[in-house]
Amino acid sequence: MAGLLRASEEGLKIIDMVRRNLGWNKTEDTWCKAALTSKATLKRFWTQNRIRRETFIDICKAVGINNWEDIIERNDIKQTELLLAASIADIPLDSQTDRTFPLPENLPPVRNWVQRTKEIDILKTTIINSDIAAISIVGLPGTGKTTLASQLIRQLHTENTPFASAAWQSLQSATSKAPPFDRTIDSLLFTLSNGEITAAVNPQNDSFQKIEKLIKIIKAKLCLIVFDRAETLLKTGEAKAAGYFAEDCAEYAWLFKQLLETEHQSKIIFTSRESLAELPPTVTREIQLDGFDRDAAISLLQSFNLTANAEELAEMCDRYCGHPKALQLVAALIRDDSEFQGNVGMFLHNRDWLLIRDIESAIDEIIARLSNSEQTCLGRISVYQTSEYPLSFAGISAQMPEVSKYELKENIIQALKRRQLLYYDRHLKSYQLHPLVREKGEHLLNQNSEYFRTAHNQAYNYYISISLKPASEWQNIEDIQPLIRAHYHASKADNLDAANAIISQISDRLQDWNCAELLCANLPLPLLAEVRI
Repeated sequence: MAGLLRASEEGLKIIDMVRRNLGWNKTEDTWCKAALTSKATLKRFWTQNRIRRETFIDICKAVGINNWEDIIERNDIKQTELLLAASIADIPLDSQTDRTFPLPENLPPVRNWVQRTKEIDILKTTIINSDIAAISIVGLPGTGKTTLASQLIRQLHTENTPFASAAWQSLQSATSKAPPFDRTIDSLLFTLSNGEITAAVNPQNDSFQKIEKLIKIIKAKLCLIVFDRAETLLKTGEAKAAGYFAEDCAEYAWLFKQLLETEHQSKIIFTSRESLAELPPTVTREIQLDGFDRDAAISLLQSFNLTANAEELAEMCDRYCGHPKALQLVAALIRDDSEFQGNVGMFLHNRDWLLIRDIESAIDEIIARLSNSEQTCLGRISVYQTSEYPLSFAGISAQMPEVSKYELKENIIQALKRRQLLYYDRHLKSYQLHPLVREKGEHLLNQNSEYFRTAHNQAYNYYISISLKPASEWQNIEDIQPLIRAHYHASKADNLDAANAIISQISDRLQDWNCAELLCANLPLPLLAEVRI
């Protein structure tokens, strides 16, 4: 960042006179649009808080003041020149000029950092230049939520941002339960007061009095507070309660309510494996953290010095959808295990499953939080090969005939989405399961052979019910894709009569089509054998 600027008293008088002539108020919408900024930033401008240099200039130019240097606090000019020179020369600045708050002592380390430039930019923009009070970073275990938040703090620390203090509060514990509230609030008060407020001071204060003290601090100065692993505060084992705070975490719920609904300029960041449904959406933004894109994932794998060609690295990334922790664990296994000796191709050839033990342990932690209905639904829909055919609500509903559509949509599916186990891809117009989650769902289903057959039979019934064009109008594989899916599930369910009926229905048409086209369509091998192409 090139630097931050603030207006002088004389500069504000000039700006005030110009905006009055224009008939604008101090946070005019037209002004915000012209300067590409927010009302919150304009408020900081008027209260002489430092804001980004580029934004400061845009605010001045939006009211016709091109000599923006006349508006700057004069003591800031020398510092700004130093910042610009350092930026151009790519040299470090003195620690007193490039840092505005000390790093929290308990800030987690950042190792094997792979650039998430887009995510970092979104977080910075939202934190500094918007009215949003809190950001919730959510995603599956191992996607790098904690690492991203830690890296963000480190970058803000070196970019002379407006924050005066920062606190990092982990809500993780050995028991997977949230730590006692008093421990958390005492830690925040100690950190944000620079050690002036300790647990020994007024130890009789109740939780509400401590929260009031914290609110006073974040009103008096700009603070940045991170609550890491916030899912430990949420209810478990009940679909309709997914994302809501547990009864024994009422003090935390009240703290967050006060932090987000009280007027101040401080910012809050949550990281969580589940969506925090009770946070007010008007002042909170949820950011879903997915896996790395292919280039970033390959860069991570290459850092382990593995033996692999470009195609093998790409296949590894695609198998795991760029999941950072999974890729790290698998790369370390390939590097260290004498069976693979660093050879990626050998690993890909020998493994047709994804969940090595260390990865599955993390997924198990989420599964343990599900209700019985969520586990049932997850296991049953894992039989669908969503890469082959879109999975609709009707397909999920076919697997859960024992519950109403309302219960399924509003509670079970909503819960799986909030727990980051199921998502809707608007481009594919399909519900999707992450490959790691889908494989875990298959494991759950395979524990009972009868449940396995039932799920595949229900999938068969769903696909066979989909309306097709008349057989005389079939022109390519897409026209009969539901029948192909139905055959696959009938075969898995050992429903041979149903599978053979489908063969009789489509075999003549398949034999008329181009063999190469059929092979490229990834038809199930039993179906290819039956039609003898």
